[in-house]
Amino acid sequence: MQKNGVMTDYRDDVRKKILACAMNNFRQKGVKSVKMDDIATQLSISKRTLYEIYKNKEDLLFECIKDYNITMDDKLSHLVSPDYNVIEVLIVFLRLNIEEISRVNPLFYMEIHKYPKVLSFLNEKQQIRRKRSVEFMLRGVKEGLFREDVNYELTNLMADIFMKHVMNTQMYNTIPLPEIIHNVIMILLRGICTESGLRELARITASPLVSHHAPCATS
Repeated sequence: MQKNGVMTDYRDDVRKKILACAMNNFRQKGVKSVKMDDIATQLSISKRTLYEIYKNKEDLLFECIKDYNITMDDKLSHLVSPDYNVIEVLIVFLRLNIEEISRVNPLFYMEIHKYPKVLSFLNEKQQIRRKRSVEFMLRGVKEGLFREDVNYELTNLMADIFMKHVMNTQMYNTIPLPEIIHNVIMILLRGICTESGLRELARITASPLVSHHAPCATS
């Protein structure tokens, strides 16, 4: 029994190392150019061991995306707290995302949608997040920071459509993706703010202390 436990721990450790190595490669180089053999070589494991855990690159990518989404959901759950108003949360989340995106090759975002299993998972997660986003925006309405005459489902849809256009036209080749995201979110955010919301937005974005909220997202 002890031997089986040791083997299980070893296999779980190898699995985690594979996910970390693969995700790092995918994010830096895009998905297409990363080979399963490259990952095995970098980790000094046999190809047989790698294929015993993940039968092909799509399965490996799928698990990488799942693991990444769990991490991001955990960060978001720490951010969405009654201790912070909706604008504070959105600004910190925006900055965290921009920091994250700045470290990723845009090819990664383009190429993950070419894998049906991954695309299905991402579409499902998007539907869930879109619903949560609307609920979060309505919380802003209750706080008096967001306008009550806005269709927030439509607002989310507009943002999704624009970002798809950005990726489909490869706009990121002429304008850095973090800059695009920052401008899209800030324009939308200013558009949905009440007068009180605009004052709060100005206060938060002007204050150097806003970055001090960030550690709560990773604690």
